[in-house]
Amino acid sequence: MRWLALAALLLGLILVPSLFDLLFGDGADFQLHRVTLIAILAIAALAQNLLTGYAAQPSLGNAAFFGVSAYLLAWLSGDLQQPYWLAVLVALLACALLGLLVGGPALSVSGAHLAIATLGLVVLTGSLLNLWDTSAGRQSYELTALPSVLTDDRSLYYLVLALVALIFLCAFHLLHSRVGRAWKALRDSEVAAAACGIALTRYKLLAFVVSAVLTGLAGVLYATWGTTATANMSSIDQTIAFLTMIVVGGPGSLLGSLLGALFVGLLPLLLGELPDPLIVGPVQVPIAILTTGLYGLLLLLALIFFPGGLSAMFVRPGQPAESAGTEGGIS
Repeated sequence: MRWLALAALLLGLILVPSLFDLLFGDGADFQLHRVTLIAILAIAALAQNLLTGYAAQPSLGNAAFFGVSAYLLAWLSGDLQQPYWLAVLVALLACALLGLLVGGPALSVSGAHLAIATLGLVVLTGSLLNLWDTSAGRQSYELTALPSVLTDDRSLYYLVLALVALIFLCAFHLLHSRVGRAWKALRDSEVAAAACGIALTRYKLLAFVVSAVLTGLAGVLYATWGTTATANMSSIDQTIAFLTMIVVGGPGSLLGSLLGALFVGLLPLLLGELPDPLIVGPVQVPIAILTTGLYGLLLLLALIFFPGGLSAMFVRPGQPAESAGTEGGIS
C-alpha cells in the first residue's frame, strides 16, 4: 500500500505540467518554475537531514557547499567555456573534497563547537564569494552557457523531479544498509557504537561527504534554475533556511525532508506576492529580512510544539516516532 501511494504521488507530479496548463494557461510555465525550486530544496533538505538528523553531526556548514558548487559551475561553464555537464561533475567532486577536508578537523569537536566551527565556514565562504564578485565588478555570477534543454521550464522540472525521485530512492536503500544502521547507532550513542566495533571516524566522514555532494548538487541546480549564482547562497540566512527545513519537516525522516522543503519553499513564494519593502506604519520591512525572521519563528515554534516535525503527524498510534521517516511515510 505504501509503495502504491508513492507511485500515485509520482504519477501526480509527472502530470503537474498538464494540470498547470489547465489552471494557469499562459502562466503555467511560471508556476512550474516555482514548483521546481521546492524540488531542488528537497535535495538540500535531505543532505542536511542525513548529516544532522541521521548521523547526528550538528553541522551548519552546508550553505558553503551550496554556494561553492554554484560558483564553480558558473566559472567553469562560463569563463572557462567547459561543457555544462563536465562543470557539474567537477563542482560535485570539489564539494566531496571540501566535505572531506571540513569533516576531518570537525571530528575533533562536537556539539555546539562543531555547529559554530561549520557556521564560521559559511561566513568565510560567503565573504570570499562576495570578494570574487566585487573584484570582477559584478553583483552576481550569471550563467550564460546553459544547455538549451535546461532553459525550458518543463524540461528542467522533469530533470529535477527525476533526480529527486532517484536520490530519495538511493537514500532509502542507504539508510537501510550497513551505513545507515551505523549512522543511527552514532545518533543513539557514540560510546555504544564504538563498543560494537563501528568505525566512528569513517562513518562520520562519509556522512560529511555524502551531505556535501548532495548539497552541491542542489547548489548547481539552484544556479541553473535561477541562471545566476550569488554570494547569499553561502550565508547565515541560507543556513537558517536549511535548518528550518529539517526541524519543521522532521529530523531523521525522509518524509520530513520533503515536507520541510515544501513548507519552507512555499514561504518565500507567498511573501513574494507582498510589496517590497513591506510598510507597517512608520516601519519599512524588506521581504528578505521578513523571510529570515519567519524562518526563525518557525524554528522556535517547531521546537516547542512539534519537536518531531510535521512528519511526526504521520506516525501511527504506538509506532515509534523515528518510523515516520524510515518505516512509514515516504519510505
